[in-house]
Amino acid sequence: MAVIKTILFKRDNSNNFYVKWVDPATGREKRKSTHTKIRRDAERFADRLEKELNEGTYFEIPKTTWIDFLQRYETEVMPGFADSSIAKALITFRHIERIIKPNLLMQIDATAISKMVKEMRSQGLEEVTIKGYLIYTKSALNWAHSVGLIPVVPKFPKFKRIREEKAMRGRPLCLEEFERMLSAVPSVCGEKQTESWRFHLRGLWCSGLRLTESLELYWDREDKLSIDLTGRRPMLRIRMEAEKGNKDRLLPIVPEFATLLEEVPEDERTGPVFNPLARKKRTERMLPSTISKQIANIGEKANIVVGDKGNIDKKTGKRKPRFASAHDLRRSFGERWSLKVMPDVLMLLMRHSDIDTTMKYYVGRNAQKAAEVIWGADAELGTNSGTSLNSSQKPKNSKPI
Repeated sequence: MAVIKTILFKRDNSNNFYVKWVDPATGREKRKSTHTKIRRDAERFADRLEKELNEGTYFEIPKTTWIDFLQRYETEVMPGFADSSIAKALITFRHIERIIKPNLLMQIDATAISKMVKEMRSQGLEEVTIKGYLIYTKSALNWAHSVGLIPVVPKFPKFKRIREEKAMRGRPLCLEEFERMLSAVPSVCGEKQTESWRFHLRGLWCSGLRLTESLELYWDREDKLSIDLTGRRPMLRIRMEAEKGNKDRLLPIVPEFATLLEEVPEDERTGPVFNPLARKKRTERMLPSTISKQIANIGEKANIVVGDKGNIDKKTGKRKPRFASAHDLRRSFGERWSLKVMPDVLMLLMRHSDIDTTMKYYVGRNAQKAAEVIWGADAELGTNSGTSLNSSQKPKNSKPI
């Protein structure tokens, strides 16, 4: 490998010394200012630069703009994302633009990231939410580094481990609370729209579908989530494009959900299974984000509190408690069925990508309820007789331990 030599010189239009060398990769001459007019300091700069060039540790600081980075990331990386991941990435970038306001990509350094975390906390965002935004930020910067847009990936703050029992931002609902939500529908959604909203809520309650999944569920479209009634039991067919696990899957449906679907007359089984109606007539379906907010409004109307940190009250400026949402209905489904089936079956019903998620959020949380079921079953069946000896079975010479 050829040794790179640096040459010190002065330009006619500058008092400072400059360094020039030939890039062995391109054969072109490169120049760099020493930012000093003192020869001794300039020589030290040139010697240091020559050493870095020959050791391969020298790099030029890229001046990639934030806009240029976004354009490349959106065209080169994001097309491989699922729709939900694209939405989360775009939300993350909006937070970066609002808080950090970068002109250059390299301005997103450790200090700027720490500032963003502080601002998010002051807005009341939970640690889990902030951590999620940082995951997308770090992933984007890792890619930028891999293609030479930034020299190094900045360090990210470490989060204290979130206690398992507080991992859920909401909680499962009991039947009485769910019935209160159904009763609150007319006052929130309108009398004429009540039936469509109640049917959707019941579907979320007894299917365990995520909100976006439920809105992608169709009677007669194979390119979407669909109901498969051709086999012995009704099944749910999920295309990988529409599912968080990113896999084509055929999954079982629980009897209560199948019973709900049977309420729909056969001649009406076309189009989307769930289509909650807006108060004002519109040609297009309501957006998932709008439906999500409306269900949260129903939970608030029913006064079902599931957590401490909710949205900011626009009138008072204070933070409201978190009210029941669409995902709490999914949590309720998982809670009920965690006591009925084994974890591997529950994983299929919840459509988790791995068993660890099922164990963390549902099975591990139900130890006390499981204990009650076990002891109840033992009392009914008398199964402890296999380990308890009556007086006639005890050895004559047995001694207490």
